[in-house]
Amino acid sequence: MRLAPRSRAFRLFPARTLQAGLCLLGLGLLTPGCESLEQATSCEAGIAANADALTGSVDALVAVSGQMKADLAVACTALTTDLGGTPAPIANPAAPTDDEVTAACTAASAALRAEISAAGAIQFTVAGGRCSLNAQAQFSCESKCAVNGACDPGTVEARCTPGELSVQCDGVCSAGASCQGSASVKANCQGTCSATCEGQCSGSFRGSCAGSCDGQCDGQAVSGATCAGTCEGTCTGGTATGSCAGECQGTCTGECQLAANTQVTCGAEATCKGSCEGTASAPRCEGKLDPPSCELDANCEAACDGRGKFEAECSPPTIEVQAGGSARLTSTLQANLPKVLAVLSRGRLAVDAATSVASSATTVAADITGSAGCLARYGLDFAADLKAAGAASASVSVSVRASADVSASSSSQP
Repeated sequence: MRLAPRSRAFRLFPARTLQAGLCLLGLGLLTPGCESLEQATSCEAGIAANADALTGSVDALVAVSGQMKADLAVACTALTTDLGGTPAPIANPAAPTDDEVTAACTAASAALRAEISAAGAIQFTVAGGRCSLNAQAQFSCESKCAVNGACDPGTVEARCTPGELSVQCDGVCSAGASCQGSASVKANCQGTCSATCEGQCSGSFRGSCAGSCDGQCDGQAVSGATCAGTCEGTCTGGTATGSCAGECQGTCTGECQLAANTQVTCGAEATCKGSCEGTASAPRCEGKLDPPSCELDANCEAACDGRGKFEAECSPPTIEVQAGGSARLTSTLQANLPKVLAVLSRGRLAVDAATSVASSATTVAADITGSAGCLARYGLDFAADLKAAGAASASVSVSVRASADVSASSSSQP
């Protein structure tokens, strides 16, 4: 969704702003405090770097805030409608207000709780779905922050929070790490699988069993029997496909936390998160990048950190339903809950950065006001940036709360 450019409203500024404007127009060159056009238009390099970085970050914050609200409005309205409820009215679904998003998701949460109460508990697993920082956007921003020399931003591998780096690994993923798959990519697994395990399950199991089922088959007690339906208990002697509470030996459509003293080749399209012994490529960071080795102004650094998080690359999860008494509940959860969870994941990454960027923008706005040249160069536009940053930061928090409420309602018990 493309967002319309933010309007740049005119505001009243101190008298020195008018003086700088007169200098720019060549109307005040002989007045005190305006000795030359160069003086009127000169802005300190440090303030200019901070202002430029924050302008880019605020634009990214406004964009992601609007996208989160639009995605939630669509998903929450669909959930409510599919479950027979009355959706909250939204004047423009492509650009809903904070209040409209809150109302839409409150209605969806109520519809979910009512359906689950009537139909009985539903069991499902969330497969895949994760957000990775846009490290290149952050690095590009940081390279422009250093005003006294170039800043080498380093590499994703060197700066990613330990344990949050994932790579394409041409080798083995080591013990303590994890192989990451998705609904469309099966990762090789010898450990605990967060989604669907296909192979052998050494612990409590629920799903289809091509071997011997001990426990219940479609709700009937069985011992060592072939189960053509849903096996709950243990599955031995054949391929198990489903949820495994013990160790999975086979493949996993989510994240497989490797067992101790285990080394696994994750698979051609799966990624290794943690430790790769071999050639690593396509690094992605799911956590926080440590600061670069060069010293940057704190406000510029906060702007660049926010830029990487606001422009994060996120993939939605898929919902795999194991049991449920309502076909329409199963259908709408599979179609719409991944969108809600994707917003929640993106929002959690962005919420702290949004607050930091809004705070830094306030600080830099004061610096701009204190410089006639910077005020002439940035004043009107940066005032609009400051207002936009505060509003977008608040909207991100609204979206996080709304998506968290819907997620909690979908997993509630009757």
